[in-house]
Amino acid sequence: MYSVTFTCNKQNLNRAGTTRIQLWVNVNGERSSLYLDLRANPEEFKKALYSKKSNHINRYCSDIRRRIDEYYTDCSVRGMQIQASMLTDYVRNGFEERQYKLYDLFDDFSIIIKKRKGAEIGHSTYTKYLLAIEQFKTVIPNKPLRAVDNNDILNYKYHLKNNVKLKDSTLASYLTKTKSIFVYGMRNGKIDKNPFDTIKIRKGEANIVPLSKEELMIIANKDFGIDRLNQVRDLFIFAANTALSYCDLAAVRREDIQTDGDVMYLKKKRGKTGVTYILPLNDTAISLLKKYDYELPIITNQKYNAYLKEIANICGIKKVLTTHLARHTAATLMLNSGISIDVVSKILGHSNTKMTQHYAKLLDKTVINTKIEF
Repeated sequence: MYSVTFTCNKQNLNRAGTTRIQLWVNVNGERSSLYLDLRANPEEFKKALYSKKSNHINRYCSDIRRRIDEYYTDCSVRGMQIQASMLTDYVRNGFEERQYKLYDLFDDFSIIIKKRKGAEIGHSTYTKYLLAIEQFKTVIPNKPLRAVDNNDILNYKYHLKNNVKLKDSTLASYLTKTKSIFVYGMRNGKIDKNPFDTIKIRKGEANIVPLSKEELMIIANKDFGIDRLNQVRDLFIFAANTALSYCDLAAVRREDIQTDGDVMYLKKKRGKTGVTYILPLNDTAISLLKKYDYELPIITNQKYNAYLKEIANICGIKKVLTTHLARHTAATLMLNSGISIDVVSKILGHSNTKMTQHYAKLLDKTVINTKIEF
């Protein structure tokens, strides 16, 4: 539904008994108004507007209506998502289209994902979108959105790779998220072509080598003599036995723990994806929960990873210990022990087994390096 109307209210009359004519635009139930320059007496306005004889008021309003109609039709042909405020802005700007700029797109998209945060996307994903936008602004100035081209994207990619020095997997994540912002712009009629279309995003895999059972036992059995390191050791061992990411590890609460006969398990939604995971707890995980009265000693992710470096040095482990390495280690050991990929996928909280295939590739390396003896 689309309509254009004019009113002239008795409010705000000047000494001459006139007030400014008000324009009203309605697009699918959304209304926007604008006070025009022409003034009229409210009683005379209504008669003049609907008079069959030409007069300065009905000519003025008819001309504005005609221009709005033409602009509305043009926007429709271009496939733009038309809002009532766009049409009043068009009149306000002297019948010139306000150029929709790059940072306007970022602002609109930021509002959308902020509403989705916590319901459809996790806080971590939301933050990554904002970081991608911030980096794009570092390289590309606020220009008309339709002027953003392939060269801008290449400069952005170069900046991420050579100045920010992102690894291939992280670089791919930034590019994919930024591309989706431009896709949003296309779907809403802000641009006709995505400048990312000719850019190949190679989703390089992070070269993460999981810990062996022996390496895991070295860490588990080590008494560091310092409470903070012993607590971080316990967190890491718990994660390496449950495949929980750091954000999910931090979200574990006593009420999330359920029992079914002799089996104790966690059932909860992943913070990152919102997908429900079901995690049977083994003896090691249960003993650690009992040790801390079912309230794990959570610290910041930054401190956690810093303390893990100390633990690796003390234990003589050359691999870089991180929160994500614990998850990789758990998933690989599960697959290596014969648990089906479908079950592991459910434990990891993946939406499908394709996401779990990466861990299966790690398993292939384990198989290749296995010495077979009879």
